[in-house]
Amino acid sequence: MNVSHRLHSLVVPGVLIWIVLAGILLPQPADASDIEVKIKTAYIYNFTKFIDWPADEGKPASEPFRICVIGSDPIRTTLGELTNREAKGRPIRVVRIKDLSALSSCHLLYISRSEEPQLAQILQRLQGMQVVTVSDILQFAQRGGMISFVTDKDRVRVQINQRTAREAGVKLSAKLLEIAKVVQ
Repeated sequence: MNVSHRLHSLVVPGVLIWIVLAGILLPQPADASDIEVKIKTAYIYNFTKFIDWPADEGKPASEPFRICVIGSDPIRTTLGELTNREAKGRPIRVVRIKDLSALSSCHLLYISRSEEPQLAQILQRLQGMQVVTVSDILQFAQRGGMISFVTDKDRVRVQINQRTAREAGVKLSAKLLEIAKVVQ
């Protein structure tokens, strides 16, 4: 066996092993849906800065700001990363809601697509509560939700039902309304 053939038989398998390992160990490009979830999470975090909850005025800074999630959705995990950040000078707590009786403890409620069959019941239960509702359910804002995520040409856009926000008693800043499409 000549030296070049021997060298080739040792080098090629070694290189192939390194290529396979590099493909496994190197960070993979983010899936488009992962990026969309992170964008929605960033929006939700920023909503806390541009919405006022009058019922919270005077509450102690130690009392947590609750972002709740109802249903199963990939955003729940990403929202969990907001824990230990602050909203309105208060620590954020992300809570999974399983029982509709716990809705009153939420400041912001993300309603997963899995809950679309119960949407009318959830929104009715929230009547009179200062809870901001957010979802990417189709036509969410037009169906009585407050803030809807809409994907348009691979961009996440925001729609706001200002009437619903007013009825809930929360105050949306002009800056938030500037970036959103207002719907009824």
